[in-house]
Amino acid sequence: MSTLIKCGMLIDGTGARPVQGGAILVDGTSIAMAGPADRVTAPAGVVVCDLSAYTVMPGMIDCHDHLQFDAGDEEAMSREPLAWLTARAAKNARQILRAGITTVRDVGAKGFGDVEIKKAIEAGLIPGPRLLVSGHFVVRTGGHAWYLGEQADGPDAIRAAIRRQIRGGADLVKFMITGGIATKGMDPVGATYTREEIWAAVDEAHREGKKAAAHGYGGPAVMHAVEAGLDSLEHGAMCSEAELEAMASKGTSLVCTCGVMEHVVATPGIPEFFREKGKLVLARYIDTLSKARRIGVKVAVGGDTYHADPGVEMAALVKAGFTPMEAVQAVTRNGADLCGVLDQAGTIEAGKRADIIAVEGNPLDDVRAVRNVRWVMQDGVVRRRLDGGLEDPGPLSRL
Repeated sequence: MSTLIKCGMLIDGTGARPVQGGAILVDGTSIAMAGPADRVTAPAGVVVCDLSAYTVMPGMIDCHDHLQFDAGDEEAMSREPLAWLTARAAKNARQILRAGITTVRDVGAKGFGDVEIKKAIEAGLIPGPRLLVSGHFVVRTGGHAWYLGEQADGPDAIRAAIRRQIRGGADLVKFMITGGIATKGMDPVGATYTREEIWAAVDEAHREGKKAAAHGYGGPAVMHAVEAGLDSLEHGAMCSEAELEAMASKGTSLVCTCGVMEHVVATPGIPEFFREKGKLVLARYIDTLSKARRIGVKVAVGGDTYHADPGVEMAALVKAGFTPMEAVQAVTRNGADLCGVLDQAGTIEAGKRADIIAVEGNPLDDVRAVRNVRWVMQDGVVRRRLDGGLEDPGPLSRL
């Protein structure tokens, strides 16, 4: 079946100028044509979807999420039964899809719950974004968020732990190279793995044909990981200019996670040590992002445990000096590139998957307009209608 989408304004995610009065022809699960309406020819009997009152853009991509958890006391949540964590993941998956996020990297779950949620979404049992998952992240014994990850020490044990994640269904590898915010007594820029351990982790991921993602805020461990060929640094709020320059040179992406920090700092009931470290991170984040842009680091975004609100990350990027179009690309094209699916998603171009959203307002005037998602198409199927209802999920094709 073919669908002709009439757009008020079309932002295709490539960085090209927006098209007023654009159109998109969808054929089955894919985009057949896109551009000015007078250049998009539709076959007889095509179904017309009138989105002329909205801005139409690619489905958004969240490159750092944990569906099983919400922002708060993660150690306490880690002790919850797997069935409860799975129920929360299903709830979050639904919210994320409603918010116009059609692809997510889940970068750490308990009990391979991310693998099972991915299967449930692909089978059409529950609505949600298309998932790329990491299984358990790999962490030093007693390191940051040890209670959620697989603890491993030494190069050989780390390689074995990575192999177990891949055997369990992981699409990418995630490991922790510094301390963090959510674990008491851990320095966010303190190295938790040695150079040899970090190089072993990156090498093993790449030997298995997987991308390597590392949790880290800055410091020597970040430089070791980047030199080893790290694909993405998660958080990175306290990186030095030298570390950012190395990332730009090696092509390592920075995944911005400002939103969860803002939420943690502002929310009563969060453990005090968590909030205080969050304040330290936030105090550095905008300056680091500004330097990253100037130096030429590729930036994507992630909600972490603060789900379904990419507008907060985009607003942080704009505050740091990114243009609104660059912020849009961070949550679309750049995310697809990092995920290794730019040939399939991230932009509205012929031959790509029909992952398309409509928002009320103009994100190029105010990036927070992406909070006003009114319509979602995923794989050529309308998942969220203009009346706000979610269609029953159907099977998804795999990335």
